[in-house]
Amino acid sequence: MPTDAQSLQSATKVAYLSASPIADGMNTTPPPGFVGFCMQSPEACTNRGAPAATKVVVDDHMAATLVAVNDHVNDAIEYESDVTHYGAANQWTLHTQGGRGDCKDYALAKREALRAAGLPDQALRIAIVRTPRDELHAVLTVDTDKGVLVMDSLTSEIRPWSNTSYRWLERQSSENPLKWVSLTSGANADHGTILAGRRETN
Repeated sequence: MPTDAQSLQSATKVAYLSASPIADGMNTTPPPGFVGFCMQSPEACTNRGAPAATKVVVDDHMAATLVAVNDHVNDAIEYESDVTHYGAANQWTLHTQGGRGDCKDYALAKREALRAAGLPDQALRIAIVRTPRDELHAVLTVDTDKGVLVMDSLTSEIRPWSNTSYRWLERQSSENPLKWVSLTSGANADHGTILAGRRETN
């Protein structure tokens, strides 16, 4: 991952806007394959240490860190479906084989990179959404003082959750990443991109 935060900050747009909140609902069933993944990689499915802050404060340095991780993982993994890669669907993998994986693998890799960078586990939550093409898709959400930001394998832009075209279904609980909660909030279009990577947008 790039470590030159100063050069990253010059390419990072930070619009200090507040996104609308996303409300956690009732406990729900984890996505298919997730429980099996946690049995194989339990360290990835537990919050480390004592309870920490549940929100990340977004300043220029944090913005640069989020952008660096998002861009690095998006570049490092080449998309390939589970069926093509493993011969079976719903495979969750922390360390991709041959540098290939699907949206779940991108989200897991970003969560681990941000944990290693010192961000609190409770603020890093994988979510399942449905795309405009009615496909299931996994993204990493980051709970911040500016709202919930989305790190997505499909774009270098890091947007507020409500500035996406997704229908939000469920995400990990902040208290226990083994548990998942339903999401019933609809997307209320917040205008503008909070963070942009290599290309700036208006």
